[in-house]
Amino acid sequence: MRAHPRRSAALKVFAVLAVAGFLYVHDPSRLPGWVHCPFHALTGLFCPGCGTLRALHALMHGQVVRAFGLNALTMTLLPFVAYPFLSTVLLALRGRGLRRVLLPDACVWLLVAAILVFWVLRNLPVHPFTVLAP
Repeated sequence: MRAHPRRSAALKVFAVLAVAGFLYVHDPSRLPGWVHCPFHALTGLFCPGCGTLRALHALMHGQVVRAFGLNALTMTLLPFVAYPFLSTVLLALRGRGLRRVLLPDACVWLLVAAILVFWVLRNLPVHPFTVLAP
């Protein structure tokens, strides 16, 4: 049995909004028992995603500079995540999403390279790279 596309889109939108609502109300840096990054716990190094939840919380509270300070990569890539989410919202509301944008393979490899470079740079204990750590 195949799910109805609008219903499936509506469930995805609801799930994202529920998580966003929770994140808006609760600061991840202040939640007792909150699961922290396992990579950081094991190595003491920051992964590319470290600081993302705190950055999103800060962004939702209008603290744009703080959000960039917590994870500049996430904030830079946010518009690329927002487009498919907006398409899903439109699919749920009107039955038709936005036009799909397919990136060339070179763009995907560039993104992978950028993530790896960010990962390395944010762990260098030398200024100015220390500002990339959350």
